Amino acid sequence: MRPTALRTATAALGALLLGAGPALAATTPIAAAEPSYYAPEITSCDHLFRTPLDAPRPGGRTYWSPFGATGIVCYDNGTGVADYYQRDPGGAWHDMNELIPGHFFYSVFTTGIPDAAQRR
Repeated sequence: MRPTALRTATAALGALLLGAGPALAATTPIAAAEPSYYAPEITSCDHLFRTPLDAPRPGGRTYWSPFGATGIVCYDNGTGVADYYQRDPGGAWHDMNELIPGHFFYSVFTTGIPDAAQRR
């Protein structure tokens, strides 16, 4: 094939693909709005945890914290993996780390991650 014919065929194919782009985009389904890194949400999750001194509950997780099992929120950033945080009496957020299955431990370090989320 001559170089001129190859360039003409390439240009024609490119124009065809560019013209089909908007038509293809119009036929793709749009996903329902879900939380994302740009719109994180938090919900109250106190009911999922108990202190080590409370009676065991089916499905309940144990939380080892000096502040009990109150002020706990589920943080949903759209990944499908639940992150849990607890607010201390001073208003700072602490990450809850699961070091043993079913046992979450209080992190002494504070974070501001839930401050960027909206309540659901």
